[in-house]
Amino acid sequence: MYNYLDLDFEITSMKPMVIKALVDDEELTITALPVVLKVLKYENNYSIWVNVIVSTKTNKPRPGPQCNPTVIMSRPAKAERIEVINDGVLKLKLSDGDEKEVIIKPTNISFYPDYRDQFGSPCIILNWSVFWR
Repeated sequence: MYNYLDLDFEITSMKPMVIKALVDDEELTITALPVVLKVLKYENNYSIWVNVIVSTKTNKPRPGPQCNPTVIMSRPAKAERIEVINDGVLKLKLSDGDEKEVIIKPTNISFYPDYRDQFGSPCIILNWSVFWR
């Protein structure tokens, strides 16, 4: 087995990913917060395990069928406009004395306006990549 270190960490700053979109005349604000699950160190290399919590806000909330895993079987709507306002950034202070900046960037987003979350916003699927330096 590898001799890796499971590092403790402290979040020193956080900036969520924010995306603005226009889909079927509905203005959406998508906010994604990076959550660090684990930081591992092997020799001088780091592995940072990240998940993302996503929230969608709409200017036209309405009821509809609830979001569920079968949503991806339907055809997504075409966005009229998508603008990434900012990438998500976390700054970490690690227990080995090092500091890391974790960045999440969107790679794809699908909109399902016929399906709704519990707040009346359309369902979305956000794909993202994580980088650190």
